[in-house]
Amino acid sequence: NNGITIVAQRVNPTGDRLLVEDYQIVNGCQSSFVLHACRSHLDANMMIPIRLIATKDEAVRNSIIRATNRQTEVTDDQFFAISEFPKKLEAFFATFDGRKRLYYERRARQYAQDGTIERVRIINMTLLVRAFAALFREAPHRTTRNYKALLKEIGDEIFGPTHRLEPYYVAALAHYRLDFMFRNGHLDSKLKPARYHILLAARYLTNLEKLPRMNSHEMERFCDIFQKLLWSDDESKELFTKAGALVEELAAGDFSRDSIRTETFTRKVLQHFQ
Repeated sequence: NNGITIVAQRVNPTGDRLLVEDYQIVNGCQSSFVLHACRSHLDANMMIPIRLIATKDEAVRNSIIRATNRQTEVTDDQFFAISEFPKKLEAFFATFDGRKRLYYERRARQYAQDGTIERVRIINMTLLVRAFAALFREAPHRTTRNYKALLKEIGDEIFGPTHRLEPYYVAALAHYRLDFMFRNGHLDSKLKPARYHILLAARYLTNLEKLPRMNSHEMERFCDIFQKLLWSDDESKELFTKAGALVEELAAGDFSRDSIRTETFTRKVLQHFQ
């Protein structure tokens, strides 16, 4: 096996010691399993090869990860998790306190061992991409069947490097609030296939203005209006009740996935507000 590979922002040697800052272990799983399996045969003379690499270049870091993980497939989601934008997103979510707080799960099972966090407040990448696509890409029909196509927009139309962070928090908050409505029976479960159309309808019921550019100050103001409404128990309940009723009316009782999760139904929702 290849031993252990560590990539860090900075490595400062001090005598026979190394101070490693902002590091990530990018390879070593196979070595760990082998060492554990052979633990009864090991003693203090055992030595393990370690590669310690300092770089601030994200492209170089990703190349190292790919080169040292040839035995194991590393998905695009996993690579995205270590890029700068999701790190900023994770930190932004942490700026909210109390009942406003949600947790962006940048890495799989990141909060699994923290028993103090409500599971429903954890928003992973899949949920956030879908909620954002429904609200700000106006593409609720692409959140399920065409989810892989949405992933191709990451780094550009979704999670763009110049995008403001507020729309992603708002998308997560709207998803959390809608999920609460379903879990507590405030919305009929028959509406669940149309949940992402309900999110889109809720945005338009809140604000009919044209959507600002994702990197603009106007987007911050746009999101501020929406999130203040979502923070209110009563106002958010009223909003999603109206959005659910509207989608139910437009669906004319047909909540089959072949009918709801289509571009045709998305156009029907959008035309209602034009």
